[in-house]
Amino acid sequence: MAPQGGAEDDLAVAEDAIIWTNGDVPSFFWKTTTQQTLQRLALFPLVNAATGLLTATPLLDTAEGRALLHYVVGCALSPHTTVKTSVPGVSFQGSIGLAPTWKTGKLGALSSQRWVTACLLQTLNGIGAHVPIRMVGSHVGLTDASAQDAVSYSIPDATMFGNIFDPAKVEVFACADAGAAAACGLSWSAFANLRICDASPLCGITLLGACQGEAGAHCSINSLGKPVCRTPGNTLYAEAISTFLDETGFVALYPSCSPPP
Repeated sequence: MAPQGGAEDDLAVAEDAIIWTNGDVPSFFWKTTTQQTLQRLALFPLVNAATGLLTATPLLDTAEGRALLHYVVGCALSPHTTVKTSVPGVSFQGSIGLAPTWKTGKLGALSSQRWVTACLLQTLNGIGAHVPIRMVGSHVGLTDASAQDAVSYSIPDATMFGNIFDPAKVEVFACADAGAAAACGLSWSAFANLRICDASPLCGITLLGACQGEAGAHCSINSLGKPVCRTPGNTLYAEAISTFLDETGFVALYPSCSPPP
């Protein structure tokens, strides 16, 4: 189900869930022009009703832009939704369905903007490797993994939330879940900064430390086992996504931290 046009095979579908692979380039994602282009794209349907193709966007003009569109369409649209483009041989596949109405209308709902943001943040990877992640959240598109995937991808990694689509109030956050926090301690922030920002001076994310278990922690787990977070300014985010890693993925993201038992 991977998008056509040379993109990686980034999906593995279990009976109940999708294990996705993060690998988007932070240095391109955080460019001011890229952020502005994403905000403009959100003002229109992803699919132009007149042409049946992806709405015209400068992101189609470069390999980095097309790679980002792979994740945008994958995060937003439902499985079995294919979006064709004006570029011969290039199309994108819906995967998770966090904002399926964006296909035919603008990304106007605050909740939808937040869900797509959280998903895109989780796809960032500045270490130069594609790492499979199990994504967990309260959205129906993030149905938890099958029993086998829950066993294989069992190391708590990070929770991310925010909104990049409101130019008047861009805010993005990440915190360390139990596995990464215990294994890396204070060094988690350095690894997270590399993974999410890749040394980009334009990176806008705020690292919050441990997600839970400490005084002033910003996230909790609700009765359904899903993350709920608050910003330092006390804005509530039910639209948070946590990730879990297998041991190979943990070592790739945190090379000097010992995987938790």
